[in-house]
Amino acid sequence: MTTLKNRLLIGFGAGFILLMLGWSILFHSQGSKIPKTVMTNGDEGFAAAPFSPSSQIMFGTDRDGYHMFYKVVDGAVYTLGAAIAISLVAFLLAFLVGVLMGFWKPAVRRYSDKVLMGFYFIPQSIIAYNVLYPLLWETEEGFITTLNERIIWTILVLAFIMLPTTAILISNETKEILGKEFIAGARVLGGSRFFLFWKHVLPHLKGRLFILFPKLVIQALLIIAHLGFFTIYFGGTDVCYDPAGCDPPKPFVQEWASIMGTNYSEIYNAWWIFMTPMLFFSLAIIALTATTKGLEGLLDPSVKPRKKKVISSHSHASSAVTAESFHRVGKEVSS
Repeated sequence: MTTLKNRLLIGFGAGFILLMLGWSILFHSQGSKIPKTVMTNGDEGFAAAPFSPSSQIMFGTDRDGYHMFYKVVDGAVYTLGAAIAISLVAFLLAFLVGVLMGFWKPAVRRYSDKVLMGFYFIPQSIIAYNVLYPLLWETEEGFITTLNERIIWTILVLAFIMLPTTAILISNETKEILGKEFIAGARVLGGSRFFLFWKHVLPHLKGRLFILFPKLVIQALLIIAHLGFFTIYFGGTDVCYDPAGCDPPKPFVQEWASIMGTNYSEIYNAWWIFMTPMLFFSLAIIALTATTKGLEGLLDPSVKPRKKKVISSHSHASSAVTAESFHRVGKEVSS
């Protein structure tokens, strides 16, 4: 039953992520445009955008009349795709660095750990903001980079920001495995470092690596969300410098965190404009958390289901304490 529960968690989590990604990729590949409803004529007369959620428009529209649900579908490939790409790059780099750190001598490891541990206490979003601001904030002269270049650089920068903490986690797991008794036996028999890694460390480590990856995706999503509220939007922030009057900064793509960052003040007016991307963003995190829980139950040997203690009627009866027991002991002592 526990195995079925874990598989259902993985199926729900991975299914939601793949469904949103696949739908968004299909939406882009077909060249579809976000539906727009600016004005309607109903029983109560003319009405203008924004329209609240209804049976005709499930998640409502924004102030320009664009349907919020299709904005979310359009932006899923940027939000989820970017988070997965960032996590994949960070994971591969951290795997190489972390495993090497695990094989280092204790004196060298202590020094490297002290240097990298500082990244646990410095908010990664603050580092990302300061590094990415010159790249993603549009100047008066405009961008000197293309949209694809900004996306690639953003993915690489965020991956390197996530690298130190992830490398420490993998390094600690590697050191724990290298401390086992069978590793000491393999070293005595002349096993090289590559042999120890390939035959002993990797088989024990790979299950934990599968569990680590969805956690990295959640971490990447949170950093992207924080940048969105700092008005540093994924793909670039479109800034107007017209002295005659300008709109607030806007994102170039319909990425979920960017939509939330642009419209967070709408929660007091047209709440669905902010809450629709927030809903799908939350569902993505819940799906990734469910995937992590399912993988932990299936792959991590340290997570074992609790066994209920069954006491038979025979053992219960034999261990029961009665008044006759006290009388019987008393007679034996007196004798």
